[in-house]
Amino acid sequence: MRLALARWPAPAALIDENGHIDAGNRAFARLFGCEQADLCQRAIDELIPAFRPLDRDDTPGVRRRATGHRLDGSTFPLRFIRLPVDASDRRCTLVSVRPRAGRGQVVPIRNCHNDARLRAAVKAGRIGTWIWDLRKRTAWWDSAMYQLWEMPPDGILPIATATALLHPEDREWVGRSMDRYVNSGAGEIALEFRLLRPDGSTQWVSISGEIQRNAQGEPTQMIGATMDVTARKNAEHALHHAQKIEALGTLAGGIAHDFNNILLAIAGNTRLAEQELAPDHPIRNMLTQIAKASARATDLVNRILTFSRQGDCRREILPLQPAVEDAIKLLRATVPAMVEISCNFAKNLPPVRADATQIHQVIINLVTNSAHAIGEGARGSIVVTLDEVHVTQDHAVTPQLKPGQYVRLCVTDTGRGMDQATLDRMFDPFFTTKPAGRGTGLGLSVVDGIMRSHEGAVFATSRPGHGTTLRLYFPVADLTPLAEDSLARDIAPPAAQSPRPRELAPSEVEGRGRRVMYIDDEDSLVYLMTRVLQKSGYRVTGFTDAQQALQALQERPAEFDVVVTDLSMPGMSGFHVAQAIREIRADLPVVVTSGYVRAEDRKTAKEVGVRDLVPKPDTVEELAGVLAKVFENRRGSGRKPAPG
Repeated sequence: MRLALARWPAPAALIDENGHIDAGNRAFARLFGCEQADLCQRAIDELIPAFRPLDRDDTPGVRRRATGHRLDGSTFPLRFIRLPVDASDRRCTLVSVRPRAGRGQVVPIRNCHNDARLRAAVKAGRIGTWIWDLRKRTAWWDSAMYQLWEMPPDGILPIATATALLHPEDREWVGRSMDRYVNSGAGEIALEFRLLRPDGSTQWVSISGEIQRNAQGEPTQMIGATMDVTARKNAEHALHHAQKIEALGTLAGGIAHDFNNILLAIAGNTRLAEQELAPDHPIRNMLTQIAKASARATDLVNRILTFSRQGDCRREILPLQPAVEDAIKLLRATVPAMVEISCNFAKNLPPVRADATQIHQVIINLVTNSAHAIGEGARGSIVVTLDEVHVTQDHAVTPQLKPGQYVRLCVTDTGRGMDQATLDRMFDPFFTTKPAGRGTGLGLSVVDGIMRSHEGAVFATSRPGHGTTLRLYFPVADLTPLAEDSLARDIAPPAAQSPRPRELAPSEVEGRGRRVMYIDDEDSLVYLMTRVLQKSGYRVTGFTDAQQALQALQERPAEFDVVVTDLSMPGMSGFHVAQAIREIRADLPVVVTSGYVRAEDRKTAKEVGVRDLVPKPDTVEELAGVLAKVFENRRGSGRKPAPG
């Protein structure tokens, strides 16, 4: 057959059942601008896009018009015929080609360039073309389609073979949508749906095309293109998740202040009550339970703020391994003895910029989750690994990851695993598969929030019965010294190292009759903090209205040694109060308390001259100490409290 091909009087090639060139003569290679030996590496539709393998119902020898594509990007009109042949016990198609005369052999060069750019765009965009014969219920794919799905070319496909790639959850609605397009008289079709690749992964595709009909309006075939849109869908999912977390974070920040005010009143009054009781009083045990419950509620608020990325994050350059090892040491005593924890850390890992406390929280949450997935009394293992990876734009495991170097932390367990529906929701706040009362559903949400605050990402893979692996990516710290003229020095100058304040003796914490103006719009907190500070030796004047407090200060500016004000109050914030106080008496120290402290609040506090910012519900423990340090600093600077 190859000898006959060489002697064929026109450019010709032998095409196998899969649409690939098995052999071609010199004239064929010369016509398309390639070497004869290179023909067998190409699909015929690269050179003649209109070519279709010869079907049993087709009439052999029929001349067809088409456009040929040379390797240099130029195109030319041609005619071709197809003839069935048997070669080496295989059924093939002989295609014989002749350029069409009378219309020129080469299109203008600008069209060549346009065509070359189109093919480059199709390749870069991962686009494949197809023809669906609605009567024969068969489909033809070009070589790009097979490459797109990583499948070997298979000639004409039965529709059942093509539709078998559809995701099981999408098959019914895609079929109904196709029927609606075909039966409604529509001329175009556009759908997006999921496919199951041969390796079991999910892929999103977008199809668009036209429905061709005969003279009677009956649909005969669909011609279209399929584009891989998995990256876009992943990015949309990540954006939706980020927007949902942002909305929840806004809600969390809004309720945190009010909720912490309530907790402060509960916890503070509980402590005051305990101080009034004898050590063996029977009510003391009940008060202890109230204190424990308020502490758990405080922790819950902090976790909500953490997953929403609105808590404080103090990052520093550190090696990740020691922080991970410290957390695992603490966990070994709490994990069931039947569960083995092993570590595998790569050597010479670069440092990252991280908050060591939050790294501890991440490890504790992940390992605890893995132990629960293995189950009580079950034997299993948890493997924690650290290594360095390079993430590229094309191989980012999740859209949040920017290209660059990362230290990757992996936690793998042999637990029961998760299905896709659970995987899709595992980082959602308050989502849990544990029985009622066994979990809040915030553990993995907190991990996700911490990783986003560290400019990294967390990615999970799992299958039912095969365990779960969580991969966390921490950006490698940039240790390059800043140039003297670097803009970064102006944007983020290194913080000056202030001397560590000395510890104060108990006698120095006493108020010694100093006068405190306390401002809070909550009556219960004014009552509570007045009692607390009075017990520490301060004289306290409380106000629930900021304007009244400023008026009192305006009338008697020398009667107060310090002002403590809440941050969030109706009509006037604590920062506005601090600014007004500076105009009345610039040397009067101001301390601000808040149930919700953001990073920008700390920055604003420095700008308006606030001495300290104390978070609620820690106010009871911290405020007396903070005031003592304020007066200690004033005494060290030579300034004295106003005379009584």
